[in-house]
Amino acid sequence: MQVSSLTIRPRRKAAKKQKKKVSLEPWVVWRANGYRELTCPACHAHGLMEKQLDASPPFEPKKRYALFECADCGTLHYPDARPFKYESRKDADIARKFYLEVGAGLDAMIAPLAWAEPEKVSSYLEVGGGYGFSVDFASRALGWRARNIDPSFIAGVGARDLGHDHVPEYLSADNPLPDGPFDRVLSSEVIEHVNDPDPFLAALASAVATDGALVVTTPDAAAVTRDASLDALRPIIVAGHHLVIFTADGLTRALNRAGFPHVTVKEGDSTLYAVASRHPVEVDFTARPERTKYRAYLKQRRDSLAPDPALFAGFAVRYLKECVHSGSWDEADEALAALTRRWKADFGFDMGRPGQVRPAYTEPETNAGRAIRDYAANFPFNLAIALFYAARLREQQGRTGEAMELYRACVRAAKTGQDVFESMFAACRETEDAAFRARLHMAMLTSKTDPESASKDLLALLGQQSLLPQDLWEAALFQVYAEGALTGRPHLVDRLRLLVQDRLETARSNGTPVTAAGGYAAAGLAELARAAGQSDAARRWYAMARDAMTDPREYEVFAARLRDLDRPPAPPDRSSVKPCRALIDAMQAADGEAARAPANEIRTWPEDAEALSASVAFAMGIYCLNHDGKPSEAAIWFDRAERRSQGEERLTALFHKALAHQVAGETEGRAMAISALEVAKSAEPHAFDTAIGSRLAELQG
Repeated sequence: MQVSSLTIRPRRKAAKKQKKKVSLEPWVVWRANGYRELTCPACHAHGLMEKQLDASPPFEPKKRYALFECADCGTLHYPDARPFKYESRKDADIARKFYLEVGAGLDAMIAPLAWAEPEKVSSYLEVGGGYGFSVDFASRALGWRARNIDPSFIAGVGARDLGHDHVPEYLSADNPLPDGPFDRVLSSEVIEHVNDPDPFLAALASAVATDGALVVTTPDAAAVTRDASLDALRPIIVAGHHLVIFTADGLTRALNRAGFPHVTVKEGDSTLYAVASRHPVEVDFTARPERTKYRAYLKQRRDSLAPDPALFAGFAVRYLKECVHSGSWDEADEALAALTRRWKADFGFDMGRPGQVRPAYTEPETNAGRAIRDYAANFPFNLAIALFYAARLREQQGRTGEAMELYRACVRAAKTGQDVFESMFAACRETEDAAFRARLHMAMLTSKTDPESASKDLLALLGQQSLLPQDLWEAALFQVYAEGALTGRPHLVDRLRLLVQDRLETARSNGTPVTAAGGYAAAGLAELARAAGQSDAARRWYAMARDAMTDPREYEVFAARLRDLDRPPAPPDRSSVKPCRALIDAMQAADGEAARAPANEIRTWPEDAEALSASVAFAMGIYCLNHDGKPSEAAIWFDRAERRSQGEERLTALFHKALAHQVAGETEGRAMAISALEVAKSAEPHAFDTAIGSRLAELQG
């Protein structure tokens, strides 16, 4: 069969909208309602085992299989299920496109190549390697003698597509490969498909050199819990495909029994990672192949395999992603341009106009396969992922308007894509993750001009918090709160206050370092506490803000605010008028020397001193910017002037704040001030005169 028979070519035809089919029967039901006398395939313990749940195979929804748990090692298995026939060619073209574009986690696939002394490896065998990406990478990027042994139809397709060494058979201990044994043998996500692991592990052991190592990955039974979401459970307990779901203990015992006395197992991300050997080897599960080699491999394969739409899409999007992750922005720009050109030619949509990218899909009552194929012919399965990384690139380039449109398009494409994947009885966690990340980035961008809306957007995600990337969720939470609380608008983000406070208090009690974003949020809490007269709380939060800062200038800003709290308030008297008048007169005369003494005195006053009017704060900003060489401090004074003024005076202060950030090299602060100016231009057109307009154009230029 020719490879072209598995290639879904672009076809510009929209799927007809039909009523979506609703299934009333859940595919998995927890039922601890029975026991059977069984032998555990992992630890060989024999006795009564308790049933945990019933599940239906994705390809046979009317059939139910019971999943039992070993009381000794905790391994789960389906005693009545039989191995799936992986030589099947059913829907192979759709399976190929899905796998190439979203299903194959290349980064995760090649990671095991670096876990155990890779410098000692020259020969490599993957057992059940499927399409064969890691074999292709090992051969082309690492220079190893690499081979894939796998009887599946898709493995043969991958060998023809990529051009690597492939044996279309099952591995057997009685029939070893003629060029074995191998320094490294990998079996990734295969052992769970075997109902009796012992013969399979014996075959793997026969392929491993005496001083070599076997690497195994498989789903983790510890992740199968009643409180886990169905989406999280689906890829682990899929009945009829996964027959044995190991615990770390069960997998270790099985590997020991196969003749490997040295076994290291790591649990993480619902997966078990194991390295087994006959002699001790150094294991580092955090190790990865060199990223520059990986990036070069992706680009080379993108270009060399470009004629095939799915291969191009798979490598091109992964290359864009890797460029963004590594901060290779020029390469990322080229990657996005290549992707935009190709998809415009193939599918007719333009990534440069994301508002027009609106994929649609409705599952029909009958013949869902035709609707899926129609969608697949008109859209890449990794569209949402590509849109997300395009948005990240544009955001980094300061093109925030384009970034927002791309993030919105990402969310739309992910929703449609997930509907398609559900119809295929498949799932793509990366697509779901891209949508969540896009929404968090949108909230952070929105917070600069509309913290109230950004606050509402974050609260709308609370119900799905367990699915959110926790580092980005926390960063968004802190930034949105700080944007409101530190600009005199704490009431707009008050609904986030308890969430922020809880996160920061938890970090304090655990001794976890607080990020700069968390420091700004802490400063927002300090401002609120100070305004309420809660000096002890304000002191605590300011101290946290100060200690979170890595920039000495920012550290000093919050240190000064902390000192202000400890300084007794000055009694109101008319003596404050003299330094204020002297400062303003000196700045009107552009006399920096005459301004020095009054400016230094004004610096000692508390921020809420009655004499600190908008005019005085603005004069202090001019002095710091033009005469004292302290643009970061100038930005703070201009910010105070902005908050104390209205109309054109406010816009003038805003402009100077942006200018001060620009002189200080503070890109984010400058962008925030410019965004505020743009909003003010719409909100206060009567105050937005020609001079301010030209200044804004100057800043944007």
